Amino acid sequence: METKVVAIFVIVVLLAAGVVGIVFLGPMLFPTGPRVAIVFATGGLGDKSFNDAAFEGAMMAQDEFAGWNFTYAEPTQISEYEGFLRDYSEAGTYSLIIAIGFDQAEALDAVAADFPAQKYAIVDMVVDQPNVASLVFDEHEGSALVGAIAGLTTQSDMIGFVGGLDIPLINKFAAGYVWGADHVNDGINYTIAYTNDWVDTTAGQNLADGMYTAGTDVIFAAAGRAGLGVFTSAKNNNDTSGFDNPLWVIGVDSPQMYLGCENPSVVIPPSVGLTSMLKRVDIAVYDTIASVVDGTFAGGFSVFNLGNGGLGYEVNTRLLTLDPAIITAVENLKAGIIDGTYTVPSNITAMVDAITY
Repeated sequence: METKVVAIFVIVVLLAAGVVGIVFLGPMLFPTGPRVAIVFATGGLGDKSFNDAAFEGAMMAQDEFAGWNFTYAEPTQISEYEGFLRDYSEAGTYSLIIAIGFDQAEALDAVAADFPAQKYAIVDMVVDQPNVASLVFDEHEGSALVGAIAGLTTQSDMIGFVGGLDIPLINKFAAGYVWGADHVNDGINYTIAYTNDWVDTTAGQNLADGMYTAGTDVIFAAAGRAGLGVFTSAKNNNDTSGFDNPLWVIGVDSPQMYLGCENPSVVIPPSVGLTSMLKRVDIAVYDTIASVVDGTFAGGFSVFNLGNGGLGYEVNTRLLTLDPAIITAVENLKAGIIDGTYTVPSNITAMVDAITY
């Protein structure tokens, strides 16, 4: 098992009666070790989106709450989830164990039942155990906003979506995105495809290459690390396609517009990043850790949506200034979703029904 620990150790040099000694006070200061354990999704850290956002939330909590540290594991296979969760639970030293990703639900359900006194949280799925806090998102609402940006930006009236897996969670992103684009650009053409993998950047790039070649000029990528390949495709095709209109990428989960720069480590325009659908996994993780710190942790589920700030969209005027009319239209749509004027479909079937009237 490969784990990494973020911890603090204090070394004290003792000078007494001519005796020099070195004492490591880490275990004394933190007698139970790291207080939080995180099992990340198989995409691992460095995905620039989902896992990285969860890590940021843990770092926020570590900075905020003195003495609260965390350790984590990066499984590469779904079959590894239960082992990590069980090992952390058996250690008996963690105030909270967090599972990142919908596909940890089965493993967590089994482990949480065996350790009823242990507190757990899971992101993106509901586990019906009294000691599990389930943190879920209305991704279709945030996706509708970036869909509207795509619909108002496209010059070819052709948009695309590259997802990781063809599953209900990812279809929520696709459904909201296409609905939002059609809401502002009636009858827009769209293509939906899946990499069938969370880490295969080549698969993401190949799918995007095909869409851009066919005339699509805006693609929303919700495929974990595989989605980084869409940024590569957009940069390559903008250079070589000869299209009269620019090609764009919409990022996911975290602010990703910088990934569209020629060198993402030097964040200067131009960028092929149009916006990003912000899914505040960082806030969900931080809030859950905070609830353990202040003694308010409870099992059950919490929903993060547009109304409570759990979702949003990226605006980065350093890299791109969107037309004020686009911002106005998107903010009006956001207000309408929050107040119930608009109901965003959360699956592909409902989306198709909603836009084919």
